[in-house]
Amino acid sequence: MARRLSPLDIAFLQMETPEAPSHVGGLQIFEIPAGYQGSFVADLKARLEAIPAGAPFNLKLNPKGLPFALPTWIPDNNFDIDFHLRHSALPQPGRMDELMKLVSRLHGRLLDRTRPLWEMYLIEGLEGNKFGIYTKIHHALVDGVGGMRLMDHSLSRTADDPGMRALWSVEEIEKRAKLKLSMTDGAIKTAKSLMGPLRSLPQAFKALTMPGKTEAALAFKTSKTVFNGHITASRRFAVHTLPLAEAKEIGTVLGHTVNDMFLAMCATALRRYLAEKGQTPTLPLTATVPVSIQMQGATQQGNQITYIAVNLCTDVNDPLERMSAIGRSAAAAKRDMAALTRNAVQTLAVVAQGAAAFINHFHLSDYVKPPANLVLSNVPGPRETLYLMGAKVIGSYPMSILMDGQALNITLCSQGGRLDFGILGCRNAMPDIDLLAQYVGEAFAELKALAASKAPAKRAAPKAAKPKAPAKTPAQPATASPSVVAKKRAPRRSPAPAAVLQ
Repeated sequence: MARRLSPLDIAFLQMETPEAPSHVGGLQIFEIPAGYQGSFVADLKARLEAIPAGAPFNLKLNPKGLPFALPTWIPDNNFDIDFHLRHSALPQPGRMDELMKLVSRLHGRLLDRTRPLWEMYLIEGLEGNKFGIYTKIHHALVDGVGGMRLMDHSLSRTADDPGMRALWSVEEIEKRAKLKLSMTDGAIKTAKSLMGPLRSLPQAFKALTMPGKTEAALAFKTSKTVFNGHITASRRFAVHTLPLAEAKEIGTVLGHTVNDMFLAMCATALRRYLAEKGQTPTLPLTATVPVSIQMQGATQQGNQITYIAVNLCTDVNDPLERMSAIGRSAAAAKRDMAALTRNAVQTLAVVAQGAAAFINHFHLSDYVKPPANLVLSNVPGPRETLYLMGAKVIGSYPMSILMDGQALNITLCSQGGRLDFGILGCRNAMPDIDLLAQYVGEAFAELKALAASKAPAKRAAPKAAKPKAPAKTPAQPATASPSVVAKKRAPRRSPAPAAVLQ
């Protein structure tokens, strides 16, 4: 039975061009268990390809349909796992930069619309007894939060878990109690799904031009930068990892959330990147920030997101004042969104995606200001350390969508005690995107230093009175006092530096 697409799913299909594929992806890095005998990646592939694919991973776009029918998903009766699950290898010595080049090339290629819209690459040969998995899925099939949920279910919580779950088997395992609809019933349901958003258009457009907005950013109110022109299909990808626990401690001292820190670090990094190119923008940069509207505990497929616009306040010099201003802008945008009905929120997302599709298809970035300079997204993941066939996940880096006029996307994934940044750009616009990853780390170090200067100094413990040494006698040689012995046995330890994978 055909499954309908939502208006937002359709928008992601319609906006796609060869230069701007509409799939999201991710790069995971695993540590192979010590002492493993044989080829781990080959063994993993053999076990994965034996698992049948369930919905939505066995669905493809219906090439037919009634006149004026909206796109639908139908089962692929000739599903071929070998087409979707692929085995690759890095040239020796298997450095991280070689892995970045490979996934950049893979991410710039369109998915085959005659097949289910996803691919997975098992990539062996990464130095340090590691391997990578790069996965891409069309945004019409799943959004970032949905993809994270699928990944969460496909991995284990312990290294000795003997079970094997594949990303594409999750929905098959879940039993759904939905009745099958006839074609007529499906058409009626699709029409009803469109009527709510259509009725909410006036409220949505009023929200876009709300006169009372002060700190919430407005679309098209920003300066054009080096990453706001035409894009090509060539990509550059860079990653950076920070410790989540330390970020939370810094946020507590400075009075900000981790999300505020994420936006502020990106703003600081962008500000420096543009300044070093002599392109400091006149107006502050604006970011489009996706927000999940998935109900708690819901398992609905497709896209359940909307968007807010956040002022990155790159015209503010002081880093703490900048972060506070960014936090106020994000909070104001969320308040504006909370005042809308759910239908209006969904309509806003469709309108925003439709505008992006229009600019994308007609290459209008030379003629109009960008609605926003870039996309910044924070996708929460599981807090536990995850494993796949005993291999430990040590990095999980998101890769998202670029479009004409927005040649940069920074997505954060918080998982397993890490903050993993995935920084994707158009090669023509940002050939040196690795510098931006470096500046994110330096922005974190700046906030860390500011937090250290504001943290209350620890009060020193009062010194114990020094005991008088007993009188020396020939039968009783002098000995060192207990405090001196303790100092010799327990030298002062300096804190270990935070590890950064780059």
